This record gives sequence, structure tokens and C-alpha cells, in this order.
Amino acid sequence: MKFCLVVNSTKPLAQEFAKDFIKELEARSFEYYLFDGAVLDGTDFAVVFGGDGTILKFVRSARVNVPVLGVNFGKMGFLAESGKSAGEYVDELVKKNYNLDKRCFLEVECLGKKYYALNEVVIGRSDTISLMDINIETDGCSLDHYRADGVIVSTPTGSTAYSLSAGGPVLSPKVPAFVVTPICPHSLHSKAIVLPNEEAVEIEAVTAGKCVVVVDGRNVLTVENNVKIRVLGSNEGVCFVRIDRRSFYSIMLSKFAKGK
Repeated sequence: MKFCLVVNSTKPLAQEFAKDFIKELEARSFEYYLFDGAVLDGTDFAVVFGGDGTILKFVRSARVNVPVLGVNFGKMGFLAESGKSAGEYVDELVKKNYNLDKRCFLEVECLGKKYYALNEVVIGRSDTISLMDINIETDGCSLDHYRADGVIVSTPTGSTAYSLSAGGPVLSPKVPAFVVTPICPHSLHSKAIVLPNEEAVEIEAVTAGKCVVVVDGRNVLTVENNVKIRVLGSNEGVCFVRIDRRSFYSIMLSKFAKGK
């Protein structure tokens, strides 16, 4: 077996655990290498030692068809596993004692460029504190008009992140949909809207000056008024290794309701 290892260098505990993991791999004569921008052919698993942010960064940069095991050393840990020793994780992988949990991306198109988001794309203000006027269209029809600080388009994976903080609903990862959530809308009626993956939305800021397009926390573009950003669900995605057999709802309650 061959492993790609991704280690958050700012987290000492993650580094120590990765060393233990490497010892377990060496004891079984498995191949491994540290991720350096590319996942090599023949890789069986990518193992990420860090938090959800580390996982998002890796998935965004690699976009590969190998299962990803996240070992949590962050705060929330929605995408990662926890509670086992390095040897136990290796044993579970060898025994194939896991499920694969596929999470799909959002496709973001603007100015001839394409980006992929596992959590969300945010269109927000760049150089002003004024409200943005934002038109949302789907299939050539007006969906809504927001006067707001911005708008979030989120996958089910990202529905427990920024979108939730902005008042959006939680979507089960099994739902083939995405959610459009205004940020602090200056309105009593503006609410989040859930759309099927195949139904693209076009977002246009009409009076904001310049606005930024942020994909999974990374500023990818600054655009002028009246530039349309097209977002839709993608067939591409990533499969996470689930050794912990708890349900999505159990994990959600443990993270939020109990404050863990």
C-alpha cells in the first residue's frame, strides 16, 4: 500500500502523531511520501493530519481520486476522524474497516476561469462598507435580489460552516443540492434558498464597486460591477474515509449542541 501524508506544520501535536503513523507504516513495509503539490500514481490513501482547514486546502490543491482520511487536530473536525491511535488507524485501513463518504464540489465560473469549492463560495465587498445590491438568477429567471453584505453559496458539506452562521439551513451530505444564503440582508423577507445541483445560479453585484470572490476561504478574484459569477453543483468530489461509524446527525449534535 502507498500513502500520501499531509501534515499541518503549525500544529506540534499533528506532527508528533504523523511521526507515530510513519512508524506504523514502516513496521508494515508500506510506502509513503509527504505531499509536495502532487499525489503520485498508485497512491491508495491520502492521510491529512490537521483540522478541517488543512483538509480543505489539500483537497482544493490536489483534486485527486484517492480516499482521504483526516485525523483531527483542529477545533471543529467535521471532515476528520479522532479518538484512535496511529496503529489503530493503519489497522482499520488494512482491514478495509471503513466506509467511503463522497462529498461533491461546487463549480465556480467567472471571467473564463473555473474554481472548485468543497465548502462554499462567497461574494463579498472589497473596498467599501456599503451594502451590496446583488441579483441572483437561475435558468434565466430572477431568483431574488439582495441588499446585503454579500452572499454565500454552500454545499451540504459547507452548510455547517459560514452559511449556518449567516442563518442558512443544515443540509445532509446525502442531499444533491446547494444553498444560497444572503449575509446580513437589509430586508425582512430575504432568506436562504435551497437549489438542486444541476440548477446553476448566476450572481451579479450591481452597485458594490469592486467585490471579491472567495472559494473555501481563499480570495481567488476581485471583480467589477456587473460581472456574473456562475455557480452550480459538480459531479466531481472527494471521498472521505469514515472509520468512526457515527451518523452525520450525531456528529453535528456533538459539535454544536454539546459545544464539543
